[in-house]
Amino acid sequence: MIEQISLQTLLMVFQTISILVGVIYYITSIKNQNKSRQIQIISSSNTSEINWDFLDWEINDYDDFMSKYGPKVNPDGWKWVMFWFNVLEMWGVYVREGILDIRLVCLMSGGTIKESWEKYKVIFEEGRVRYNRPRDWIEAEYLYTRVVDYQAKHPELAT
Repeated sequence: MIEQISLQTLLMVFQTISILVGVIYYITSIKNQNKSRQIQIISSSNTSEINWDFLDWEINDYDDFMSKYGPKVNPDGWKWVMFWFNVLEMWGVYVREGILDIRLVCLMSGGTIKESWEKYKVIFEEGRVRYNRPRDWIEAEYLYTRVVDYQAKHPELAT
């Protein structure tokens, strides 16, 4: 009788351990899948193909910018500006929703995000006012704010 109870107890312990191992494996698998998805999001943005010349443009104000670099004057350059800031809009939404980790964004593009937003901020803010579109580029601005905050807490990532 004692041997039978011990055998049943041993089997229950084995079943419990098996369930715990399965749960730990599942949690680890989910975490790895989440990291892979984040890397895929950043990699699929094709930022390596951007012509970054627009970061060297001289910008005084909205009218100056549009007369020198607007879509009618410089359609190719305009395309890259819009592409980059659309990427920032997308990343901003993903960071806000917890899909993309701000640390990963800072590691990959923190300096460029900071530099580009600070350069073009005046253009986007004036565009919001002129066209009564207060939400234009709001997610890119949110992303910039998160990058600046994160870099302040982690100066090794500030560039």
